[in-house]
Amino acid sequence: MDGKFKRHCNFMRKSILRMKKYLISRIEEHLGWGLGNSWTHKDFAQLSEKILEVTGKQLSVTTLKRVWGRTATIASPSTATFDILSEFIGFESWRHFQQEYESGKTGLERKKTQIRFLKWGVGALGLGLLTFVIWSQSKAPNGKTAPDKNRSASKAVLFELEKVATGYPNTVIFRYDYGDLDYDSIAIQQSWDVRKRIPLKEAKGLVTSTYYRPGYFLAKLIADGQILKERNLYIPTDGWQGMVSGSNELSYLKPGELNDKNSVGIVPEILNELEKVDGGGLYLAHLSPAPSIDGSDFELTTSFRMAKVKESSICHTIRMTVTGTREVISLAFSRPGCVGDLSFFIDRGMVSGKNHDFSAFGRDVDKWTRCRMTVNRGLLKVFVEEQEAYSKELTVDLGKIGGVQWYFEGLGEINELTFTDDQQQIGLVGPGKESAR
Repeated sequence: MDGKFKRHCNFMRKSILRMKKYLISRIEEHLGWGLGNSWTHKDFAQLSEKILEVTGKQLSVTTLKRVWGRTATIASPSTATFDILSEFIGFESWRHFQQEYESGKTGLERKKTQIRFLKWGVGALGLGLLTFVIWSQSKAPNGKTAPDKNRSASKAVLFELEKVATGYPNTVIFRYDYGDLDYDSIAIQQSWDVRKRIPLKEAKGLVTSTYYRPGYFLAKLIADGQILKERNLYIPTDGWQGMVSGSNELSYLKPGELNDKNSVGIVPEILNELEKVDGGGLYLAHLSPAPSIDGSDFELTTSFRMAKVKESSICHTIRMTVTGTREVISLAFSRPGCVGDLSFFIDRGMVSGKNHDFSAFGRDVDKWTRCRMTVNRGLLKVFVEEQEAYSKELTVDLGKIGGVQWYFEGLGEINELTFTDDQQQIGLVGPGKESAR
């Protein structure tokens, strides 16, 4: 009995170890930095920042190095650590990740199983012949092999979506059917946000996702890293949309509570509502239902300020997210002393003020700040008060630009917002509002 128990414990330990190794490989694949055994201290520090940005939870560099076996410490990382790492790549928890792993072996595990099978078969004639037959059949050019079948049948895969309402909140129903195709893992991934990832367990069915804010999402049905189908999911606004958001609640502004004439901002009378929300701030968005600005060659000009900051706010942060149908560019501004804690989301990755000079983005936020952004031939440039403050070569396709989303730690206001490309000029705030050229 003791021997069986020990064998069972050994089996479970090895199984969990394999799952942990698979989780690590998934993270390495997601980051695209190569194998973790070649990472530097700076890489682990950057990963720590990315995890914080995505999950809102902190893992120290030491903890991450321990997970990757890069420290001399023997202690095993806790389940809470693997919960956070699982959440980082789109799972609800470590248990959720384990369930996906157990639902079907990964290609890596199958290869390992085949290798073990061959090792034990050496010297056994019957088993060797059987292995040869199986190997020969797998190489035979018939229509039953999974890879050929998957490639030829992927066109018949069903992937549809449907919004059940207009406005907010809004639930989207995803219907899918990939028949009897053989995949190790399959999921719905929505654009750049890894948190919007839904693992699928059945070959046919439906899943839903509820959206409380506007956005453009390129929903993808992905199997073993291969995109089978893509569908555009636009959740636009009807003109300007305002929300008072906090850590525990979200309140949509009613007609008359948001001023959108010569400037856009919350009316003074609603400020009390803003102050009632714990940790709250003002969210503003204008996303067109028919995005048309060319994301590869455009100019954005805007002016903004914080008319009144929350007393509990230390850095008085303002975040501006230029929203494309495929990707976004997200910048941040704050009081000068806080620029080291700012972070941008550009080119599908985080850019941190901890290792970049963001001093130009430190502002007296109660005064008007003018910002201009240009994208031309893949080069992004950001100008603050007509001084170049940041530039970066883009590798991603932004798609069509449909508008901007803002978040203010207080009572924000915008008095200029204009998009220009080769074909048109669209003014959303201020002079030239809704004009075309």
